[in-house]
Amino acid sequence: MQLSAYNNNRMTERTFEKYKLVIDEYFVNGFNGTRAYQKFYPNAKDSTSDKRFRELTENDRIESYFSEKQLEAQKILQTSHEVLLNELRNWAYSDITQTLLLTPDQVKELPAEVRRLITKYETSTRRFTVDEIETVDTVVKLWFVSKERAMEMIHKHTGFYEMDNRQKVEPKVMTREERDAYIKEMQEKILKDATNAP
Repeated sequence: MQLSAYNNNRMTERTFEKYKLVIDEYFVNGFNGTRAYQKFYPNAKDSTSDKRFRELTENDRIESYFSEKQLEAQKILQTSHEVLLNELRNWAYSDITQTLLLTPDQVKELPAEVRRLITKYETSTRRFTVDEIETVDTVVKLWFVSKERAMEMIHKHTGFYEMDNRQKVEPKVMTREERDAYIKEMQEKILKDATNAP
């Protein structure tokens, strides 16, 4: 398939419908563009599938459909950038000492924002007797979301790595004025991000 097939003017309605299926698959398979493309083009190699998926998402009609799917998901989940960033901030700056030495019932009574940090739990009970008095000891082990992962997600969501990512793309030939304006823009962005940091 030639790159020109992704051009808006040359895409048939049948091709557009097939590409929409690729995007639908992307949303249900865990956001893997390569696998989504290969579901409908099974003979495509991984590298080709990755390239083609990226190319087709740059098509205006497909990009519009992609945005519609994202908006649908946001409405269903009742989420926004603000809600997501607040949850990620909760993950990153949580204090798990609130959960030390709790019983299973006390864990259930924790505030919802703390309970959402728990990814797994395990309880164990042991009985022992001292001076003919039986004691039951219940231990609750809790596993939590990764603070490092939360910070990484915050940085990606807010464009923290954007300057580094721009260094990895094909260099653009700029005039001296364009370069100076770009450097100034990036410096202002860094300064703004630094002053808005929590």
